Amino acid sequence: MTSTTASAARNRAFVTAAGAFTACARDSPSKQIKERLAYYGVAGECYLEARDLESAGDSYRMAEQYAAAARTYREGGYFDEMVEVLTQHGDALDNVLLERLTSVAQMYYFKVYFNDQLVPKYC
Repeated sequence: MTSTTASAARNRAFVTAAGAFTACARDSPSKQIKERLAYYGVAGECYLEARDLESAGDSYRMAEQYAAAARTYREGGYFDEMVEVLTQHGDALDNVLLERLTSVAQMYYFKVYFNDQLVPKYC
């Protein structure tokens, strides 16, 4: 097996595992909230290992691991989802992380708004 083939097989295995943990979370009784959150968290870790960053962020959000969700969305370039986490769950995040990710989002949207054009140094 080449390393690319091995890497693809590894990623598929982690995605399969993540799907199984997600199914366990969905099927767990509603009374077992801690268990459900743990399953979603492990699913997030599996998706992260597979480099499926959007699914990892989604799973972390379902696990109520908002810092991990925001960082993962940022790493994957899913800025809309990251901002959603920041605005809805910012109080659950460390202030330093919240400020850092807010600054990153501001820079990203400023760049998008100005269509990748350089803004003159002195306006």
